[in-house]
Amino acid sequence: MITTLQREKRNMIWQGLEEFMQVAEQGSFTKAANELDVSTSHISRQLTQLESRLGTRLVNRTTRKISLTDAGHQYAVSLKNIHQALFDATDQLQGTQSAPKGLIRLSGAGDFVANKIAPLLAQFINKHPQVKIEINFSGRNVNLMEEGFDLAIRFGRMQDSSLIARPLCTRHMSLVATKHYLQQYGTPQIPDDLQKHNCLMAITNRWRFNINGKIKEIKVQGNWRSNDADAVKQACLADLGIAHLAKDLIQPQIDNGQLIYLLDEYQVSDNATWLVYPKKDLIPHRVRLLIDFLLAEF
Repeated sequence: MITTLQREKRNMIWQGLEEFMQVAEQGSFTKAANELDVSTSHISRQLTQLESRLGTRLVNRTTRKISLTDAGHQYAVSLKNIHQALFDATDQLQGTQSAPKGLIRLSGAGDFVANKIAPLLAQFINKHPQVKIEINFSGRNVNLMEEGFDLAIRFGRMQDSSLIARPLCTRHMSLVATKHYLQQYGTPQIPDDLQKHNCLMAITNRWRFNINGKIKEIKVQGNWRSNDADAVKQACLADLGIAHLAKDLIQPQIDNGQLIYLLDEYQVSDNATWLVYPKKDLIPHRVRLLIDFLLAEF
């Protein structure tokens, strides 16, 4: 049987955690107090008591601002994961009994996400109107767990073993340029010739080719770089240089003669588009439904 003292100690574990999580999320005692509808003195007192019990400082306080200590940041991430796991467990249980609901946060960037994924997400919302979707168009690989994302769309070769990666489709890449550019600067005959050309770069300046059955990276350079593939395509259409783009993005311009394929026989075919999500035991019912829906559509 649990004694009164044991019960008090168990209850004390939870004291101050909600206040600390709000301070960590809001970055302000005042905003945290407003969010919880309490006074700033209550927030400060609970945080001080929490730090005393833990025996470490969680927050650096100055007259102008507050910031998390290294220990505070690590503790906030751990608490956020625990907090999310509690919601996920409830959501998973309720998901088998009622319509899915709640927020799904997805990270991705580029024309594929805008033109292929976004319409499918709209279809999913129409099927499950109590679900909310938030798409973050970011060119960087966000930390899904720390930044609170459920899913991400990524392109290329997967290297992060902490994530589950499910292939959606293979995106075939092509080198393209305008006829006018090639008339001015010549047509590359082998991949190494690209080092003499103005190359319009997207994510990387190392382009991969299949040369005699082996994958080789060619380091290119140029006066245009953007993490938006459509911006690279527009620069290419303006006769600025040679671009390395997904075939589905430039197919209309190939068909109408605005762009010309180059070195097609050297292209690699291992550039997949992936649906990735964190490895964890409990995946919310709404997220699992979306994963299955996207995989089925592709």
